[in-house]
Amino acid sequence: MRSTGFNSVLEMQQPQLQHPTEETLENFLLHRMQEQELEETETHILACDSCVARLETMEIQLEATKMALAEFHKETVEQNYVAAKTSRWAWLKVPTLSLAGAGAALAIALAVIPHFTPVERNVSAVMGSEVTAIPANRPLLLHLNAKDLPNEKVAVQVVSADGNEVWKGNSAIHNSVADANLPKFHEKGNYLVRLSSTEGNLLREFSFVVE
Repeated sequence: MRSTGFNSVLEMQQPQLQHPTEETLENFLLHRMQEQELEETETHILACDSCVARLETMEIQLEATKMALAEFHKETVEQNYVAAKTSRWAWLKVPTLSLAGAGAALAIALAVIPHFTPVERNVSAVMGSEVTAIPANRPLLLHLNAKDLPNEKVAVQVVSADGNEVWKGNSAIHNSVADANLPKFHEKGNYLVRLSSTEGNLLREFSFVVE
């Protein structure tokens, strides 16, 4: 009895394990992490069987999407080839089962791919003019206009309308563009993207709205 009580005390003294969110695991799987966050996530995953299982499930979903797309593409090519070699009405004779399989593959692809595929936007307008619209719950790849700025490393910061920082990372200006890989934004509203030098000097400020 004394031993059982002692073990209970030890368990109460251990801190609760904070597991990465689905978004964090997705960024880890798709290599969209900064170095510090990557190290922290890797350290947790190496010691957490449940998070390893979650990662494996996400990988299976991604692989299923790739296979579905490949099968859909293959069947489409075969159907077009058969139709081209016969009469212009031959496509009506394509087996129903084949069409059903292609439809199922397309349904899987449409359901899963948006979860992983980032939305790309070219952001040219500075704050106060045109606002770029971004869909919620999708990873983002913003191409920030850095015209007339030298090719150099820069810091990228995203703040909400009330001025709170929601994301921070690094990038580099190349050919008048600085790319920013951003996580999903679940909260709808207005945001600012600030492009600064490594010394902290503000270079550009852009705006976008999550809808």
